[in-house]
Amino acid sequence: MIRRLMETPSLPAKIHPWRMAAERGCLDGRLVLAALPRLSALLGHADGEVVVALSTGCDAQEVRFIQGRLCADVEWTCQRCLGPLCLPLDITVNLGLARDEAAADRLPDEYDPLLVQEGGVVSVPDLIEDELLLALPQIPRHENLRECEAHGYPQPGEPALNLKKRQPFAALATLLQDSQRSH
Repeated sequence: MIRRLMETPSLPAKIHPWRMAAERGCLDGRLVLAALPRLSALLGHADGEVVVALSTGCDAQEVRFIQGRLCADVEWTCQRCLGPLCLPLDITVNLGLARDEAAADRLPDEYDPLLVQEGGVVSVPDLIEDELLLALPQIPRHENLRECEAHGYPQPGEPALNLKKRQPFAALATLLQDSQRSH
């Protein structure tokens, strides 16, 4: 009995957002990152989960909405040092439902549009994955350069490459010399 109270309810695979907003429904639960294929393909590890706390309703302007928070810790590769980068995501979701582009353009500024035909369904994992993907930085990197230094990134003033040691085209030069001798 106590274990059942501690379990997080599972999220539905699909929702009818217009109906759900009319009924003031909620989406509370967790979703494993491995269930989000587009996001998983970008991450170093797809371990972990997303905590979902979304509610729906209709505001004073008659706009039906989905709002709340998504929280997850994702691991990426830092593009500066190529070391692991743990990125905590705490995303505020504020979507206004719209039937078409014209209705989306009329939404108040505080809403991001979610285009769905009335009576249409939305995949919950796709909705969550879209919001997480939009929140990711274009170039993930440690904010503090010292974290990169811990992964072997050069310190300020230190050369990034020792060009005397590394000569990636040296083998080509040898091949060119050999081909000139054979003619």
